[in-house]
Order: sequence, then C-alpha cells, then structure tokens
Amino acid sequence: MSPTPEDRPTPERTLAEINADIRCLFARAEGRLSDAERIRHAALLQEWAAAVRASVVPAA
Repeated sequence: MSPTPEDRPTPERTLAEINADIRCLFARAEGRLSDAERIRHAALLQEWAAAVRASVVPAA
C-alpha cells in the first residue's frame, strides 16, 4: 500500500530554497568545490531529492 500524503514527511525547506543554496555554493566556489563543499553539496542533493519525493502526488 502506498503512503498517503499524511504519512509522508513534510520537508522543512522548499525546493526553491534548497536550489538557491546549491547555486550559492557553486557561485562562492567559482565552480570548484573543496572537499568540505563537496560534502555540503552531497547533503544538499539528498535534501533536494527528499523534497522532490515529498512533493510528488501519487496517481489515484
């Protein structure tokens, strides 16, 4: 059985907020990420993916 919208966790931040953080990260790093920035980027991508999954409405 698929989870209902009430069962899915609500993301704390919007996709736009997460995307803005990813863009800022690359802008500050001028396209070259340090090891610490790569870790932050990976965490942001995971957060973004979770927000995408939470925003998907299952078909009836």
